[in-house]
Amino acid sequence: MKKKLDLKEYSEQFRYTLFKMPEAGRFIQEHRLWEGFWKYGWVSRLLIVAALVIGLKFLSVAINWFQNFSIGNPGQAFQSMGMLFTEGFGFLFSGGMKYAMLVLLEVLVFHFSRRTLYILTGNEASAAFQDFVNAQVRMIKVGIYAWVMELLFTIAFKIFFGIFGFLDFLQPAFVFAIQCYFLGFAILDNYNEQFELTIKESSRYALKYIGVAAAAGLAAYLMMLVPVAGVIAAPILTSVAVTMVMYEISNLHILGKEALGQPGEVVD
Repeated sequence: MKKKLDLKEYSEQFRYTLFKMPEAGRFIQEHRLWEGFWKYGWVSRLLIVAALVIGLKFLSVAINWFQNFSIGNPGQAFQSMGMLFTEGFGFLFSGGMKYAMLVLLEVLVFHFSRRTLYILTGNEASAAFQDFVNAQVRMIKVGIYAWVMELLFTIAFKIFFGIFGFLDFLQPAFVFAIQCYFLGFAILDNYNEQFELTIKESSRYALKYIGVAAAAGLAAYLMMLVPVAGVIAAPILTSVAVTMVMYEISNLHILGKEALGQPGEVVD
């Protein structure tokens, strides 16, 4: 009989993944994970430049907000803050933009995730240009899948809270939690992909590690709020942290696809 994960275990996964972020930063420095990145050629540079251009859009909004911010005029201060959220944060996180950012930055997730797993296991996965192309195509599919699922859940929540209006104040939290999960799943899928899981198998396996995906998505959200630098740091740090966590708490690297039928493990 399969063991079912409970909320306590999800919360433990969530906490453990968030606290793994600083360790992931040290791991990147200690093992110089950036080495070998430029072997993917001009395509990787072009994708990163495109992501930075999007990041600069948010930076320009943030600069404009600071220039117009006035402590002495509370009304104007609130108005300019509203502009920052609607034009800046809204631009970055509305619709499928966050997934488009991950697609553009897939080369970073691809490289750092594989380098991390190689150091942890000693088994070097193929990282040729064609492997990157395959991963890029898969990220596009995963991004579309995550975006569609996020929309479906959001619609379902709106219907539910529309019926039970007295609970409507909870709707933003539920919607944000779903957004974090699917953004995190798009990052987590890169780990699952290395063990030849299909997207369907990956989405099913990720349900055992909802806390990991949600924490990765939340961390990516928060880092992306930092203009330009955060856009680059988010996929790097979260992909390394997720790889480290999944290596420690899952058995995918031991059992391969057989792990799909195994219960998830509790974080110590």
